[in-house]
Amino acid sequence: MRSFVLGMVVVLGLGATAYAGPMPVLPELPPLPTDYVAVGQMDGFHAGIVGVVSVNSDAAGTIGLAVGATTMAADLLLGVEGLGLVTSDGTTSLEASVRIGVALSDTVAIFGQTGLGLDSEEGSFLGLGGSLDAAVSDTLTARVQYRYAHDLSGDPGRHAILSGLLFKF
Repeated sequence: MRSFVLGMVVVLGLGATAYAGPMPVLPELPPLPTDYVAVGQMDGFHAGIVGVVSVNSDAAGTIGLAVGATTMAADLLLGVEGLGLVTSDGTTSLEASVRIGVALSDTVAIFGQTGLGLDSEEGSFLGLGGSLDAAVSDTLTARVQYRYAHDLSGDPGRHAILSGLLFKF
């Protein structure tokens, strides 16, 4: 009896689809996007010269080179950057950092930044800061940045204001 009931369920189940009628013709859907096109001028590779004003007591003039890349990820700007600084008294430092930001408009963005660095006099440090980037043209961006370098050896940290021009390519 069980096999009879099971056989009837299978036959009726398969037969019911035949009586349902033809499938309706569905409209053709547009293809899904395969890449994200950034809006604005804040993404891409960049390199530029920055000047530094130290907030601490040391008054040595400092100039540096910043090189990095930024990309759009939904509404966020994600980036990596390397920064090399040289002071007038011969001290050098190198820093590698990651940046995350938000575009305020097509030409202005704010970033938070953190990274690790090495100073020729004071050793390793943790860099923390934030910046305001403004596109002056398609290939030129002006930056103003606050940076705190926390000395990992326990010495007092250093505060600095960086500003400069970055060229996009």
